[in-house]
Amino acid sequence: MSASNHGPVRFFGVRHHGPGSAGSLVRALTEMEPDCLLVEGPIDADKQLRFIANEGLEPPVALLIYNVADLNQASYYPFAVFSPEWQAIAFALKRNLSVQFMDLSMAIQFTLDREAKEDRQMKVSNHQSTAEEQRIMRDPLSYMAKIAGYTDSERWWEATFETRENDLDIFPSIAELISVLRLELGRQESARTLLREAHMRKVIRKAVKDGFQRIAVVCGAWHVPALQDYARIKASQDNALLKGLGKTKVNATWIPWSYDRLALRSGYGAGVISPAWYELLFNQREDVIPYWMTKVAILLREQALDASPAHVLEATRLAKSLAILRGKRLPGLDELEAAALSVFCEGDDVQMKLIHNALVIGEKVGHVPPEIPVIPLQKDLESLIKKTRMSKYWGNTEVQWLKATANNPRGGIDLREEADLMKSHLLHRLNILGIEWGTIREGSGNETGTFKEYWQIQWQPDFIIRIIEAGMWGNTVYDAALANAQQRAPEIERLADMTLLVRDILRADLTEAIDPLMQHLQRLAALTQDVFFLMESLPTLVNIIQYGDARKTNIQALAHLISELIPRICIGLPGICLNIDEEMAEVVFNQIVQNNRAIALLNNDDYSDRWFASMQRLATTRAIHERLRGASTRLLFDKAIYSVETTRQEMQLALSIGNSTISIAQWIEGFMHGSGLLLIHHPALWQMLDDWVKQLPMHAFTEVLPLLRRTFTNFNASERHKMMELARFGASVLTEKNSKNLIEPSDRREVVLPTLKLILGLKG
Repeated sequence: MSASNHGPVRFFGVRHHGPGSAGSLVRALTEMEPDCLLVEGPIDADKQLRFIANEGLEPPVALLIYNVADLNQASYYPFAVFSPEWQAIAFALKRNLSVQFMDLSMAIQFTLDREAKEDRQMKVSNHQSTAEEQRIMRDPLSYMAKIAGYTDSERWWEATFETRENDLDIFPSIAELISVLRLELGRQESARTLLREAHMRKVIRKAVKDGFQRIAVVCGAWHVPALQDYARIKASQDNALLKGLGKTKVNATWIPWSYDRLALRSGYGAGVISPAWYELLFNQREDVIPYWMTKVAILLREQALDASPAHVLEATRLAKSLAILRGKRLPGLDELEAAALSVFCEGDDVQMKLIHNALVIGEKVGHVPPEIPVIPLQKDLESLIKKTRMSKYWGNTEVQWLKATANNPRGGIDLREEADLMKSHLLHRLNILGIEWGTIREGSGNETGTFKEYWQIQWQPDFIIRIIEAGMWGNTVYDAALANAQQRAPEIERLADMTLLVRDILRADLTEAIDPLMQHLQRLAALTQDVFFLMESLPTLVNIIQYGDARKTNIQALAHLISELIPRICIGLPGICLNIDEEMAEVVFNQIVQNNRAIALLNNDDYSDRWFASMQRLATTRAIHERLRGASTRLLFDKAIYSVETTRQEMQLALSIGNSTISIAQWIEGFMHGSGLLLIHHPALWQMLDDWVKQLPMHAFTEVLPLLRRTFTNFNASERHKMMELARFGASVLTEKNSKNLIEPSDRREVVLPTLKLILGLKG
């Protein structure tokens, strides 16, 4: 904060988002009774200032100014309730005073940014500054912080100005401090800063010329000395600096913001360490320490953690004692957190992280009322959010499960219900537009049907710029997603990528895009010669068909395409498996597993016959990688195409002494993938494997142990327990032991019959 008198103009230098600055500024403005208020901020956002008087505009919010032609150029100007600029503008609007921004327009700054980007590689600096000089140039107030014994300027400024209630004469005192710093440090201001300060002086001169008698200038403290010289520096000098600057067409609007984004950790340049703490300082300066400790106790009790009034009193005393020991007049945030960690958390960092996130950073999100102008796409999205009853999720930065309940924490939507189907369509359409509000997850494990979807929802403040960007595609979510998908399709050259796009379009119910995209998909499939790329695409295509009925989509064209792909895959698969290395074998193995599952889902005898004929070629061809041969043998056994005897012979051949130890272990890894039940239910196979391990010399056993361990640790606990019994007692003993526990057929009938009659509703 800083302020000084220069004729009809008084200057109030503030720290952006400083609660102490905001409080002192409001008192100073009340005493001054200005007739004109000039605030640091881009002048082309002036029309948005009037909305601050709207009670529905609840901070934290941000002014978004963006390049209409290039949405990659966008600037955000966040405001919190404790931001001095917010309080100053609200003060002026409540009293019907003249108020405006005075900083260089973003229309000019965006042009300068583009020009600087183009020229950057042409400029090389010869000046080599020390690390200390660089630190001071980046943050000149760190020089004062270091002298005062603080590690950074943020902590120093907070302790000096924000946590205490200063007299109004603090303004000229800080103005003098900044003037000395600018003079003594000899810091070379950037060309952009000089342009901005020239423009602000120009606006001040105009306000004086317009006849205002009591002009209040609110700006960052660093600019005060330069702006105070508005009368000494010639207007012609500033005009010469500003002459000939190009402009870019821009728009401005208000958007919701969050405390998380306002915090320094988000990367925001003018951020603060502790937004929630600063809000408390602004609203509850009296007894703020016990008040904060009480909020800690309430937070912990809500989490079923121990917290009592005694904890509040003890933590308050400890924070004050720490402040005295550290030579501070009042406890700051460091003292509060240290006391909370010791008293409430007993040194537990996990509990302290909860406190930090809730009461230091904060979870607050602002609100922008519907009457503030937005683009048509945003209006349509807001309407759909209400229609689908998802309003409680929009604006919430926490990760949430869609439709979660206490009894069902993962939630889940049912695509057979119209309301849930609409939710799914909306989320998928937004994902196509790059607005990734929802992420689809795997089910809970209890749902095996095709009618369930599980979504995790998380809102991000920068969604608004993505919405604006998506507005170029259409005025409704449906039209924009449709146009975006149609534009992307011709640029896709990989069959797998095109398959994913078709899947996304079907999930989003963009029916108008399906026919032309299917033609492109079929064209890519016809041109794709690599069998591996065909295998990449098949599981997705089958997945679409499986979900087709639930989504009420036409899948006939896809079914026809699948009928063409499967024979090509089955014919070409053995060829791509010949003489491949370990890395490629891993990739092909995963594709075989996925394609086997996909073909099984189709339940088509012709497809299955072709697929398992291909598996037989893999299992019996010596040049095929051992892991793939083992996996193929297992698939054939599971489908009863290979009998137990045939499988035993294949296993005996794989374990023969002529094969290397590593290749045998790889065959076993492929053969055992998925389940170890076949070893438990077929003791002969277990015995063969056991005999092979027994005859291994120690050096060979050590070599294959990691592979075997990787194989067997994938089995569930019950299977591993059974195998332990096999290893301890032997296959023959365990078989005899189990046979004694078998229920005779007549006994089985008596056990099952009453239950069966009950199910069928039969009597007697």
